[in-house]
Amino acid sequence: MDISEVSATAAVELLRSGEVSSVELLRAQLDVVDAHNAAVNAVVAQNIDAAMDQAAQADAARAAGGDLGPLQGLPMTVKDTYETIGITTTSGSSTLAEHVPDVDADAIQAIKGAGGIVYGKTNVPLFAGDHQTYNEVYGLTRNPWDLERTAGGSSGGAAAAVALGMSLAEVGSDIGGSVRQPAHFNGVFALKSTYGVVSMRGHIPGPPGTMSAGDLNVVGPIGRSVDDLELLLRTLLKVGAFGGIPGAALPASGERQSPDALRLGLWSDDEMAPVSSVCRSAVEDVASAMGAAGSEVNLDFGASMPSRELHVAYLGLLWPQMGAGLPRSIWSRLEGEARSAAEDSLAAVPARLMTESHREWLKFNERRAHAQAGWASTFETLDAVIMPVAPTQAFPHNIEASYAQRIVDVDGTDRPYMDTLFWAGLATMPGLPSVSIPAGVVDGLPVGVQIVGPRYSDFRLLDIARTICEITDARFVAPPPSPNG
Repeated sequence: MDISEVSATAAVELLRSGEVSSVELLRAQLDVVDAHNAAVNAVVAQNIDAAMDQAAQADAARAAGGDLGPLQGLPMTVKDTYETIGITTTSGSSTLAEHVPDVDADAIQAIKGAGGIVYGKTNVPLFAGDHQTYNEVYGLTRNPWDLERTAGGSSGGAAAAVALGMSLAEVGSDIGGSVRQPAHFNGVFALKSTYGVVSMRGHIPGPPGTMSAGDLNVVGPIGRSVDDLELLLRTLLKVGAFGGIPGAALPASGERQSPDALRLGLWSDDEMAPVSSVCRSAVEDVASAMGAAGSEVNLDFGASMPSRELHVAYLGLLWPQMGAGLPRSIWSRLEGEARSAAEDSLAAVPARLMTESHREWLKFNERRAHAQAGWASTFETLDAVIMPVAPTQAFPHNIEASYAQRIVDVDGTDRPYMDTLFWAGLATMPGLPSVSIPAGVVDGLPVGVQIVGPRYSDFRLLDIARTICEITDARFVAPPPSPNG
């Protein structure tokens, strides 16, 4: 079976109709792994025998007229941060290299309960804490469009796997653009869900066995179409969060969004994190196309708070959460770095914020409340805001220097590596949903845009993204068969 262009939604329909079997689909994905994984290194731990048995059972149940659920025996991979029974789950850490969970994360329970079959894991950076995907356990994941460039992070393995067809759908997570940026770099679709609507129990970090919900981080589906994202979101809502509270439900969209009824804001660049001409043009071209189709587009959009205040509040919430699960020895070292660094040291920002006091955190949390109120006011007159996913397309691997010391070339200007966090944080800090869609291929690399909407508008936002895709012809395009060849 050729799965180079097949979406997860289309595959589910093929399974339901009997045109393809779960075993055939699993073998087709494994054929792609055999052909490309040695070069790309997206899929890491696997449990193929168990998955093949489950696929055969799904085929038998389907033939007998059984109800296999909305995923219909779809084989897939999941990000190596979700605890999964019988499959090593490391979150990129050598300390967890032998960790084989005996309880599934809630997201994995939801996938299996809907008839999905998890055959393997996709690579991540150490504790999902980087915009590139590499670790001491499994090594470096490469971009299938250009092996010398990053696949992104932290769901870099997930997005590369979906782009190639090693998996037609994935469950990632997003706290700093971790599904949106890899989708943008690999030419696929992703959803950062509204904070709190999907259970994160069983996600590492926190440490294995953590029951409490961490700040900012969310479950995020990755697929080859907006329909794939909706299919996965509906599946993931079945366990925990909204799915586990009697009477609670994420609001439905209602009706299909017509372009001439949409009110859109455009935020294409910012001095806090300047954007390359390619990424800026992608956003502006989408806005222009929607305006030509009848949408009301606010070209002079401005957030209710200065962008610097939004970004500082985000960093003040992000870094403590990233540092919360660190071993005491590492945390103590960071505390020392924070004390000894110069006040204006950019390199010391992560250490300083990771070790901040609870009093300081409360100040940032209050800023978040103001930002949420401001965004709520914004969305009284706008349905969504279109903006870049990241400052650049996929950049060359850059893992030798420390995170805070890295730079990225933006149209010939060296910019801090952390600039990616600005465009991620605009949706993450206030807990807003955001959809990343492909916007074409430029100079041999994909480019995407993100569409941000009000809290709890996930389904309506997906409908808006679907309309934008129809107007702009935004769609999944498979990577070349032999990158760099």
